[in-house]
Amino acid sequence: MTLIRHQHPPEAPRVTFQMVLRELRRRDFAVLSTADDQGRPHSVGVEYGVSPQGTAIYVMTRRHLRKARDIAANPRVSLVVPLTRRLLWFLPPPCIQFHGSAEILERDDSGGIATFETFFMGRRILRMYEDLERRGDTRTCFLRITPDPVISTYMVGYSIWEVRRRMEIGVQKVEIPADYRRRSGSA
Repeated sequence: MTLIRHQHPPEAPRVTFQMVLRELRRRDFAVLSTADDQGRPHSVGVEYGVSPQGTAIYVMTRRHLRKARDIAANPRVSLVVPLTRRLLWFLPPPCIQFHGSAEILERDDSGGIATFETFFMGRRILRMYEDLERRGDTRTCFLRITPDPVISTYMVGYSIWEVRRRMEIGVQKVEIPADYRRRSGSA
């Protein structure tokens, strides 16, 4: 007697690139980690924006601050975006994290300005730095972070009850499609 096994089509991934991009665009706070030329790590909370046409992440800062100095010495960075909840705030939030490379751009970079004009805090930050420039501060710059091709997530697309039963299902990886990488200048 021969056993016949029915093959089921593979389940579609629950976490998609579009879902991750939507979550990144809905938020504007992240933890940016850098390392200096000696490899000493540094992490800092930052306001960020995602470029309207791709996946580049922009941060506005000043050149003398540690994150900019570190990037000048070592462009490799990582970014963690917590997806905070209104309910169940006492539980660890889902998060999106990735590695990438960062570069320092001039204050008048059109991509950075266009990105920061798309969200409320970005517009406030632009105005704040304009005020600093009027008072003579010329150290303002943008950081553009280009994510590596794979983004990791934890608990994105899963309920806390699902993850409570099997923690490992909450860990997912999503590949950035090549056309998005080209738009962000990372392909």
